[in-house]
Amino acid sequence: MTDMFIGLRRLSCAALALIAVAGVARAQEDWKQRWEKTLAAAKAEGTVIVGMAPRVDQRNFLLKQWKEDFPDIELSLSIINSSKFVAATVAERQSGIYVWDVWNSGPNRNLVESKLVDPLGPELILPEVNDPQVWGGWDNGFYDIDRKYVLALVNDLESPYYNAAVISPDVAKAQGLKLLLDPAYKGKIVFFDPRMSGPGEPYLPFFKDVLGDDGLRTFIVDQEPVFVSSLNDAAQAIVRGKAVIAIAGRPQSDLAPYIQAGIKLDVRQIGNTPQTAYLGTAGSTVAVFNRRPHPNAARVFVNWIASQRIGALLSKATGYDSRRRDVPPLDPNFAVIPGAKYIESQRPENDGHVVMDKVREWRPQ
Repeated sequence: MTDMFIGLRRLSCAALALIAVAGVARAQEDWKQRWEKTLAAAKAEGTVIVGMAPRVDQRNFLLKQWKEDFPDIELSLSIINSSKFVAATVAERQSGIYVWDVWNSGPNRNLVESKLVDPLGPELILPEVNDPQVWGGWDNGFYDIDRKYVLALVNDLESPYYNAAVISPDVAKAQGLKLLLDPAYKGKIVFFDPRMSGPGEPYLPFFKDVLGDDGLRTFIVDQEPVFVSSLNDAAQAIVRGKAVIAIAGRPQSDLAPYIQAGIKLDVRQIGNTPQTAYLGTAGSTVAVFNRRPHPNAARVFVNWIASQRIGALLSKATGYDSRRRDVPPLDPNFAVIPGAKYIESQRPENDGHVVMDKVREWRPQ
């Protein structure tokens, strides 16, 4: 009786194993069939229309690589003004005009609030893309309040940069953001105007968190940072010695023209810890519009741009780390620290506009 029981149990386990294998095989077949059908339908549609951030390096890469990978589907990329785009699109739709397929810019919360986008999950066909572990969990990957519409593709650590010929790196490491409050640098800090949308604004929730309300006010009012309206203005201030600290873009890109011209600079970012840098998206999130004119081509695009291969290639082309956990950072010494909790200023729960209103009170236009 015992032998019969053991035999039956073995048969049962073997049967369950076969069922499991068959289930996996069917799942693989299902996604592959869906992908092939989507590709065929996308080729029939013939085009995908994407609104993207004003990033020349990313635009050039996407156009070149997409043409190589999908020569039968035209990629139409349009640079958009994120602050005006949603209102313009809502107006278009009120007239019955539906232009856009895919959003590939910063995590504009008005997209969701204006009900312009569909949940992204159903569009993710490829298993390597539709895997929450790759993104550190969906709560980490998605940037909208509901965590299902706007997926971040990039890890962008942003930290103020300084002239290491004037400020010792040891001092910068020891003081961190308190450098901004040092009276020695009063009037010698240049800041991309945080009273308007742009690369200065996301610093505000971060500064508030690290320096506190009083520290932020001291910096904005007493330290008299010079507000500028372009990244090049900030870079020039550093190059010409008018400023020793810049709160703007990334020194690697902003100062590249001057370094290529032969100007010797030793400019460094303060740090990559949660106390010295905030985590952003570099204007690289992806979402799909509802009532989009080319639904299959849009589906192909979002799976493609979120894949491991494109994530790695795009990282090398633009200098920004991929959000995917299976793409190594470009510079391990300046990368997201695993397990560290950063302020992610562009998330809706860290609304920079509230702090921006305070700054406008302290430093009126």
